Amino acid sequence: MADRISEQWENNAQAFADLVADEGTPHHKMILNPCVENLLGDVKGKRVLDAGCGEGYLTRYYASRGADVTGVDISKNLVEIARDKSPEDLLLDYKVGDICHLDSIADESFDIVLCNLVILNVPCFKEALSEFNRVLVPEGTLVISIVHPAFNFYGPGAWEMGDKDPETRRRKGLFFKMDNYFDEKDYQRFWKTRKGENFPEEITFFHRTLSTYMNAVLSAGFQVTKVEEPLPVDGDGFFERENRIPFFIVIKATKN
Repeated sequence: MADRISEQWENNAQAFADLVADEGTPHHKMILNPCVENLLGDVKGKRVLDAGCGEGYLTRYYASRGADVTGVDISKNLVEIARDKSPEDLLLDYKVGDICHLDSIADESFDIVLCNLVILNVPCFKEALSEFNRVLVPEGTLVISIVHPAFNFYGPGAWEMGDKDPETRRRKGLFFKMDNYFDEKDYQRFWKTRKGENFPEEITFFHRTLSTYMNAVLSAGFQVTKVEEPLPVDGDGFFERENRIPFFIVIKATKN
């Protein structure tokens, strides 16, 4: 399974980097990133692990805010792209590695671990949470984000769509359909490029219940301090669907 996941991201690396385009998709920029930044707080002088960094846009962003950031990703191609995009004056580093087995990172090396939209794509999420606990200092901060399990259109859920809105160019959502929520399994889904074409290869998404995620965080030795279901930060009609049901959920926890 791990080899298959790695191969997917190697083959999709350039398409993913083009989609993220140095700052994230509209959903990242207008919904998720402001929430994550608020939960992380002031990162200046902090040692931050960006676990599953992708092409490194958040690694670069938090390094520009004064943090000492290490980005880790399973894809060599994504890490190479991240290195090429990173200015030399930023305090950051990149490693190729599996977030479930952070063998190259010593115990209690980081003040903050950020795992942004990653653990829903790995089969070994409990091992990853255990590793995050190991590499954090006592009272260190963990922030993880996932697509909301109760409205998971990368899993068992889907919108029933209406006609396309001529202003936003998005189809209107009639209602959201969800079934077999408790059936935890993996799904294969194509992401779309900015031109609407399929990525070169499907991506594996693991559907798990919200209680599975929350209990795993607690069992890994964390105390949950905040849970957010972020809304879009402005009234842009583009996010009509995301103003009705949550797209993401973000969990902040402290190492016990």
